[in-house]
Amino acid sequence: MTVLHVTSHEWERPVRWTKRKHGRLLRRVVLAMILSLVMLAAGVMVAGYLTVSHYASSIRRLPGILALEAAHQPVMPARSRRSMTVLLTLSGVLRGRSGLQSGLIALVHLDADGHTGAVISIPADALVSVPGHGTAQLWNALRLGGPSLLIETVEELTNVRIDHYSVMSFEGVRSLIGAMRGINVDVPFTFTSDGYTFPAGIDHLNAASVLPYVRQAGVSVVIRSELQGNLIRSMLDKAAADRMFVAIDFRVLHAMADALSVDRNFSDTQLESAALRLGHLPGNGGVFITAPTTGGPGGSALLIEQVTGRLWGAIRKDSIAEFARQFPYAVTPGAPA
Repeated sequence: MTVLHVTSHEWERPVRWTKRKHGRLLRRVVLAMILSLVMLAAGVMVAGYLTVSHYASSIRRLPGILALEAAHQPVMPARSRRSMTVLLTLSGVLRGRSGLQSGLIALVHLDADGHTGAVISIPADALVSVPGHGTAQLWNALRLGGPSLLIETVEELTNVRIDHYSVMSFEGVRSLIGAMRGINVDVPFTFTSDGYTFPAGIDHLNAASVLPYVRQAGVSVVIRSELQGNLIRSMLDKAAADRMFVAIDFRVLHAMADALSVDRNFSDTQLESAALRLGHLPGNGGVFITAPTTGGPGGSALLIEQVTGRLWGAIRKDSIAEFARQFPYAVTPGAPA
């Protein structure tokens, strides 16, 4: 009988070859999985970008705001030319008032660093110089000459260049709060409006109660400005906390697009950038201010305080946070954590 002798090397050679082949196959599978995940992530990012772009392009544009194209607009300091200031109005009928009146007039200022900024509410009943109309309440500029005259008035008052104009309707706010599934606000004192009572402390606003909250006529215009400024702050806090601008909440984006109207020069890219930058304002990134005023109660005229001149200067220099530290009484009440 013939005995076949096989060395250990002859057994090991096919075993090593099989391991090498299996290793190469495993690497190919892992690489294919990684590429698939990368392509999936890229697809999600592209889809998200296209979705945001779609909603940005669907926001209504307002034609003919000549003040935004005027050569006489204030010139901002060189270090602040990359900043952006948007004049925001909240528009609707206030019960107990005649005609259409802006419920909120605010400057949304985004600093040049791209990460900080402020929302500065200006009481709509404050007496100011309205170009061509003498001294009048600020909201009258909108009634007398539309957005262009309001922009000219605010620029004359503040010496801050307004880059864009936006308006949000009361009905749009109601839809937006509904899409956000409500928000919490910090109410400084108990009041009643349109049959709703808002106790002092943390109140939850929903789609039904938000309009009575923003348009109540039983408080002074200063308090109303603070309450409405707090509403804007709370909305931004909720959007940031729930990553609504980052994770793309379609209900919120749709409601936001329906609620807003902006000037025709406010491009889709600028809107997308502004939305992302607004997400940084809650927390340490932003400051919320109500322009200090004096007078008002007892029928006396509501006047802008002299110290507010320093606030306008702080906007021009991207230093509103420093103003807030020096004058904490001007800070709009904070939204609850």
